[in-house]
Amino acid sequence: MVCKVAIIGGGVIGLTTAVVIAENVKDVQVTVISEKWSPNTTGDGSAGFWAPYLLGDVPEKTLREWCEKSLEIFREICHSNMAVECGVGLLPVYYIFSEPPVNDPVFNDLFLDCRPMTEKELSVFPSKYRYGLSITSFFAECTKFLPVLMKRIQRNGGIFIEKKVNSFSELAGNYDIIINCTGVEARNLVPDPEVRPVRGQVIKVHAPWIKHCVVVDNDYYIIPNSEETVLGGTKQEDNWNVEPDPEDRRRIWEKCTEVLPCLKKAKILRDWVGLRPYRLVPRIERESLNTKKGKLEVIHNYGHGGSGITLSWGCAYQVLGILREVLEDSHLPENRTTTSHSRSKI
Repeated sequence: MVCKVAIIGGGVIGLTTAVVIAENVKDVQVTVISEKWSPNTTGDGSAGFWAPYLLGDVPEKTLREWCEKSLEIFREICHSNMAVECGVGLLPVYYIFSEPPVNDPVFNDLFLDCRPMTEKELSVFPSKYRYGLSITSFFAECTKFLPVLMKRIQRNGGIFIEKKVNSFSELAGNYDIIINCTGVEARNLVPDPEVRPVRGQVIKVHAPWIKHCVVVDNDYYIIPNSEETVLGGTKQEDNWNVEPDPEDRRRIWEKCTEVLPCLKKAKILRDWVGLRPYRLVPRIERESLNTKKGKLEVIHNYGHGGSGITLSWGCAYQVLGILREVLEDSHLPENRTTTSHSRSKI
């Protein structure tokens, strides 16, 4: 007997969840259903910088578990021969501040390296930025990373359907288990009023001389990718506008070129806007729904704020654990234990 699992959402959360399930559970048919695919997901427009960002009140232990699992897997990808194809690499970062930053040992511990910036390092930037942290992190460019994940899912028999799901009941009778990875759309689908959009606007530029990421007062940022550099940004709560705003663009350009004047020579490629799915605490839990076609098991995995890449693998493995509980309770096909397959085989 094959267990039919439908994952709603084709972004980084949905696809990493699909990979983990397809590669770790036997006798399962994974179907990913999404209205949008790469390069049109929220993650595709972001810079893919690995760092906890725009998260609410997540318990320290839980945050560490999610981040450490994701960091472990991105580290393995980075050191594999698939790093370039996946769009994954190491990223040196300067966090600069005009006022002393709040000490956050949890945040600091999560990175490969984190130390106070030296006076010489700070002297590169405008004098008002007197405090700083130098860290080493990762980037994962979703325009490259998501297609690789889709190939992995296909190799394990996964199916992709382009469709907007308006109600879980639409899928009842066709699937045994639904996994909800719909991001900000969960506000209407579930519905969950705790999910709120946090609007992000960025400018994509061609500036191949930029090799370091710079984050300014946790408000603005300059993040190099392999082919583009991303200048941002905004974090506007409850703003559903997905059109670029000229005033936001002016502020982003002004702040980023103030910090790195050499950006004035960069070629502007395009503007981009996305809606981050903010929730006070990301929702990862099971729910049993009664439909006209019987009980439907749903596992939720949404509300990751600006940390989709950062939390992706950690949350996917938590969903895997919940799925195994559902399979055991429902007497559906048993899972197989595969501890390294999802991490090492790209």
